[in-house]
Amino acid sequence: MIACRACKVEKSEDEFHRHTSTKNGRHPDCKECRKAERRNAYARKRDTALTQMRAYYVTNGDVIRQRAREDKQLRRQDPEYVKRESAFNREWRRRNPEKVAASNARQRARGRFSPDWTVEEWTALLDLYGHRCLACLKTGLKLQPDHVVPLSWPDASNAIDNIQPLCGTCNRRKGDRHIDYRPQYEEAQPCP
Repeated sequence: MIACRACKVEKSEDEFHRHTSTKNGRHPDCKECRKAERRNAYARKRDTALTQMRAYYVTNGDVIRQRAREDKQLRRQDPEYVKRESAFNREWRRRNPEKVAASNARQRARGRFSPDWTVEEWTALLDLYGHRCLACLKTGLKLQPDHVVPLSWPDASNAIDNIQPLCGTCNRRKGDRHIDYRPQYEEAQPCP
């Protein structure tokens, strides 16, 4: 048992980091106290630390990105890592279909159209139309974002005002045509 210099509590050896220059081979402060001290030191110097980190990244960004790419290539040679990464990604995509749809739309429109829509805007649009397909008016289906004016058309936009929720069947049926189902939906709704 070793008494922590900071909190004065006796703890087992494994509660202290190794330190070769001390008699007992352990740091005089326990892991919890050192962690708290590092947090406090960072909080005191947060702005300076962030400025230094940004400056370092601006100066050495290429080296950092190259090192990250090399590390990822090394990890991807391990079959266990690939299996874990694939399982994690599959599960994330299953739990976040709206984010996946938004990401796919952004990738298709990247560099050609702006502004993009966000997951929050897509969720608000689904709420506005009662989570129903605007073409067949069915609910309980998995809805896809459909561009009223297709992205392949000139002057098309990837903004939320050019998006309508459709089920997969109706979206495939619509294809690359300009069909706006939103007025039909508003006409089909009873007046309050």
